Amino acid sequence: MIWRCILVLSASLLFANNANCGAYQRTRDGRTFVWNNFPRPGDSATWSGGRDANGYATGYGTLTWYKSERAAVTGSNIPSPAKGSVVRGRYSGRMVKGKFQGMLVNVDANGKTFHGTFVNGAKTSDWIAGPPPSTNQQAEQRISKSSTNAEPAPPAAGPPHFAAVVSTRPFTPATSATAPSTPATVEPEVKSRMITDFKEQTQAVLSRVGDATGNFPEIDRLDSVQQLPAPVSESVASLVDRARDFRAKLGYETALSECRTETETVDALSAVDQSTRNIAGSDASAANSGLTDFLKNNPEPMIDTQRPLWRYLTSMRLLCSRLEKEAEIHLQRGAAFASAGRTGDAIREYQEAYRTFPNPATAEKIRQLQRNSLGL
Repeated sequence: MIWRCILVLSASLLFANNANCGAYQRTRDGRTFVWNNFPRPGDSATWSGGRDANGYATGYGTLTWYKSERAAVTGSNIPSPAKGSVVRGRYSGRMVKGKFQGMLVNVDANGKTFHGTFVNGAKTSDWIAGPPPSTNQQAEQRISKSSTNAEPAPPAAGPPHFAAVVSTRPFTPATSATAPSTPATVEPEVKSRMITDFKEQTQAVLSRVGDATGNFPEIDRLDSVQQLPAPVSESVASLVDRARDFRAKLGYETALSECRTETETVDALSAVDQSTRNIAGSDASAANSGLTDFLKNNPEPMIDTQRPLWRYLTSMRLLCSRLEKEAEIHLQRGAAFASAGRTGDAIREYQEAYRTFPNPATAEKIRQLQRNSLGL
């Protein structure tokens, strides 16, 4: 019992302090902690390898992810309670403290093989078609580099054999560079995998933002708008970087034709993150400007599942626009009082304008009037 309490406490501290946007979670049997880069409701996992003294997955093994499977009620689109779970994907590789480290291999649903490298649980590059180089091939590559005065690569750690796996789990992207004017040719298998990963990551982050906002309700008061929790905000930023990288590698036209819905969703999630941060920082003016720009370029969602997100953004913009007009009345009165030398009345009007529609310009005007009233 004491051992279990220690595990729960240590896990809670990790959840609270981890800088990444993912989280540790227990496997289905409750015995092992594994890292989930993009947690979603209904995620569950099993781990075939070992675990360390603190309960974290360790060594080589296969991590199998599952998602809840829900069935629709007959004659309705309303989902019924979960009827079970289906395999979402499998990763085979080496774990260190519950996170993958080094080379991983997977085989998609069409039997295509891919490999990639993970560092501290995050993918550091796009998937590469085919199996990873053999030990001999890696040695030959190191010798070749050495012969050209290149720094020799360190020995690659890896198991003698990887199990065939299938995975559609999203990966954490690296920050992208500026998109080249002419993207390099991408192998069809890798392109397909990049598209799948991007769509999966977009859906995962959309789900997290939905949970954080209370499923995108209509906004009728500024004080009901809460800034996204730091881990959720970081997942949005990571997704924005991923979308930029995605367009750079596949080309803007290809990205739009293959993933237009996801691209618009990423822009909408970025608008949510920025506008809620602005409002929480008492800058409703910046929030209104950003929301207006976004909705001008994206007035309607492309698909029905985006409607709650668009409704949330639209209601926030309408509220900001209405409150800005109400605040303008107080600003005009304050200006008139200030011109008449009635500084106290002017300050009260500007304070009411700020309470109605907070923004830095009004706050600065209040400070100026207060300094003038003190003869400073």
